[in-house]
Amino acid sequence: MTSGGSLMEKFIAQELNASVRFVLNEALDERAHSDSVLIREFEFNCFDVVLDFERGVVKLQDVLSSGFESSTEFPLSEFISVCGLELL
Repeated sequence: MTSGGSLMEKFIAQELNASVRFVLNEALDERAHSDSVLIREFEFNCFDVVLDFERGVVKLQDVLSSGFESSTEFPLSEFISVCGLELL
């Protein structure tokens, strides 16, 4: 498995809960209603998440780790699907 995949698995296991999903869904909803929303950044307990709508990617950073494998990017559509988010 790639480091990106395992980092996503860690995010899902350690961070992704109903309140995190709600916050991320709110950002997706905000973007759906305004093209001026280009980037949204979030600092959760163990992970920082950057939704880069302009580039169509999500940057996931494990703040408790360091080095190359502590950060990765995913296509926004993949992140939405894997996390069970709702793109309105």
